[in-house]
Amino acid sequence: MKKFIFSLILGVLAIVSTSAQTVLPGKQDIEKASFEGLYVTTKIEDKYLEKYWEAYLKQYGKVNSSRGGVYRLSEANISSISSSPINLASRVSSSKGMSQVFIYLDLGNGAYVTQGSKGYAEAEAFLKKFAEDALLMDDARVAEEAMKESEKNFNKLTRKGETLKKDIEKAEKELAQLKKDLEINQKDVATSQTDLEAKKKTFDTAKAKVPGKQ
Repeated sequence: MKKFIFSLILGVLAIVSTSAQTVLPGKQDIEKASFEGLYVTTKIEDKYLEKYWEAYLKQYGKVNSSRGGVYRLSEANISSISSSPINLASRVSSSKGMSQVFIYLDLGNGAYVTQGSKGYAEAEAFLKKFAEDALLMDDARVAEEAMKESEKNFNKLTRKGETLKKDIEKAEKELAQLKKDLEINQKDVATSQTDLEAKKKTFDTAKAKVPGKQ
């Protein structure tokens, strides 16, 4: 029993460690300018991650997006990081099967969030929260796609079954008609056989009356 509980705990810890998101400080080039901030990586495809990220940012202000996975908020209201509006610049990118969300947070007056600065722990929590939400959203997306594929297969098989049922009903009607035709044919054969035997008897009688050669 103890071994079972220990194994269960290990399993739970493995799940927790797998789902935990690590946020790290870093630098990123956004539209030919270099920024210092923080980032988080995930295995979620960037095309989906971009949608999740934009939806997440919309909670904090008007989002402006541009090519290359760039998203900006000129006056982001993120009270957990700062009581004043924040100039946020971010970029979603991918490399070698991993995707990354980088954020730069300008607090104004030349101050920005970086490792060890004011607001870094809050920004870390902000980004980590997004990464955790994104995983849940992506799990839901994958589950929905699997459900739709299963539904598509179900509908396909259902339609095939309905077609087969109609084919069977058609075949049964044709079989019933064939049985009727066979029954009529058998009666016609019997009548024809009687007629044939009568005609043959008449022929044999007529042939017997024909004078033989002298």
